[in-house]
Amino acid sequence: MSKLSKLNLILFLVILFLGTSCKEKYKFTSEQIKISVSLPPFADFVKQITGNRADVFTLIPPGTNAHSFEPTPENLKNIIDSDIYFGVGEILNLEKLILEKIGTPEFDLIDCSSGIDIINNNPHYWLSPKNVRIITQNILDVLSQKYPQHKNYFTNNRNNFVHKVDSVSNVIYQIIYKKSENVLFVYHPAWKYFAEQYNLEEISIEQDGKSPKANDLKNFIEAAKLKGAKCIFFDPHFDDSSVLAIAETLDLAIDSLNPLPTDYIKNMEDIALKLDKHLK
Repeated sequence: MSKLSKLNLILFLVILFLGTSCKEKYKFTSEQIKISVSLPPFADFVKQITGNRADVFTLIPPGTNAHSFEPTPENLKNIIDSDIYFGVGEILNLEKLILEKIGTPEFDLIDCSSGIDIINNNPHYWLSPKNVRIITQNILDVLSQKYPQHKNYFTNNRNNFVHKVDSVSNVIYQIIYKKSENVLFVYHPAWKYFAEQYNLEEISIEQDGKSPKANDLKNFIEAAKLKGAKCIFFDPHFDDSSVLAIAETLDLAIDSLNPLPTDYIKNMEDIALKLDKHLK
């Protein structure tokens, strides 16, 4: 065979290989599992388990105030086109209203709160690391049943993620154990589940998620003075002007705790640092 013929053969095989590779890649992409969730933390949980085998749509984007979010028609279409919707549950009113608009869904609608003790209709149960074990197990069970060919892959991913959550949680336990103060002074009452796990008391300016009234502010200021507060933690998704005013009145520091992280592990590490800094 001449050098030219050999070169032509090599070029042909390379083109054939590249063409086949592109087709395989496109085929895999077209068969991606389509999953929707309401909030960024749940998107992180799903991505940690599914890796590169699912496309995940988050209804309420990162950095958005979930209490004032208004879905667009495109948001609703993304949900309708999903294979599975992993929801917070009926305790999240916005999620409930949106799903009611959609009507009878063709996708699998999964309530991730199954097996979790809900406290006073507070929806922020994902902020307790022990509840993350239950949430991710609920997600894994559904995915393994629906896509058994990926079961081992999903299971290994979930176990690795939970191991990391447990490791950071142990660090938080150690930090709190060394502190004499066991009170979290917060603006928005999102940290009840977290506080319960770590034997802390949550005292919030808002009551039941509603804007504080004069009496609420009075009670909070009295509690802060009585218990020797050093810092008020606020939600970075909310206006912090009220927090600043109260902090100035009491000569307290302020800092943020994020209840809607896109990276759960990193957020827990950040929480650990801030508790170590601000708790007495």
